[in-house]
Amino acid sequence: MLSQSYPLRHLSCLLVLVCLVWSGECVGQRAVGFLRGDAPVDKGDRRPADPESAVENFTFSRNLIFFEAVVDGRTGKFILDTGAPSLIVNDRGAGAGLPSRAGLGAGGAVRLTDHRVAHFEIGGRSIDNYWAVGLDLRPMERRTNERIDGFVGYDMINSGELRIDYGRHTFQLLPSRRHPTYDGNSPRAVLKFTLVDHLPVVQVKLAGKKYYFAIDTGAGSNLVDASLARGDLARATGELINIQGLDGNSVDCPIVTLAAANDLVGATAGLEFVGIDLTHLQSEGSLPLAGILGSVFLSRYTVGIDYRRHKIYLW
Repeated sequence: MLSQSYPLRHLSCLLVLVCLVWSGECVGQRAVGFLRGDAPVDKGDRRPADPESAVENFTFSRNLIFFEAVVDGRTGKFILDTGAPSLIVNDRGAGAGLPSRAGLGAGGAVRLTDHRVAHFEIGGRSIDNYWAVGLDLRPMERRTNERIDGFVGYDMINSGELRIDYGRHTFQLLPSRRHPTYDGNSPRAVLKFTLVDHLPVVQVKLAGKKYYFAIDTGAGSNLVDASLARGDLARATGELINIQGLDGNSVDCPIVTLAAANDLVGATAGLEFVGIDLTHLQSEGSLPLAGILGSVFLSRYTVGIDYRRHKIYLW
């Protein structure tokens, strides 16, 4: 446990990072998460509509993108999360008696079940007969005081460009284009990314050295590995933030700022990161993740994530 001599900052935000191997959630009065486990293989029957005409409105609450989607004929409240591999539904304990598999979260082990979804609609598209992941998200709902019916992730949004307009509180699923524009303007910056499992990972230079950060719309905070948070690149703010995992355990983590990164349009100057052990995010043979750039960073821009071209556009 970290020293209690610093003032605790109680902010309600949320990170959900769910990876195939899998990865999911830690809730604090900021919530942070990561989950590993085996994924269902049935991808369902998809019926794409005209994505150009489908503009989804969202509410930006606790640094998360909440929007309405229809699952099995009912309208639910979901989080748009590029850190999630697929569709995750809140089973609210209904899967207690079903066969399960283990998931590894930032706070510890969690229990995952298979959840059959007959019909799901998002962004003008519908998916039928889909095996989603069931997870009891009631602790997260209590901590955030928000209804959360689930997360919508990579499998649902990876056919082209995911365009998120934080200023207008809308997102769209657009076709991939060689030269995308927003209100007639070219992007202010273009970042190339590598997919690590389902996660877009960008290279960032800090003090002349290369580091790798995942881009996660489901992260209410930016995260940096504890080893970097204690190093020369970081400056402690003297504040802690409480992080609670899906397993119910919590930990106080330091808040730090990092050296400016010129290849991120100078956006890391003064940007706060939560220092936390990210050892569990590492996969053998993949890029070593130094941290996560969440909505604190992304919401400064209109963001396009083009999964086909492996590019992130910032306006």
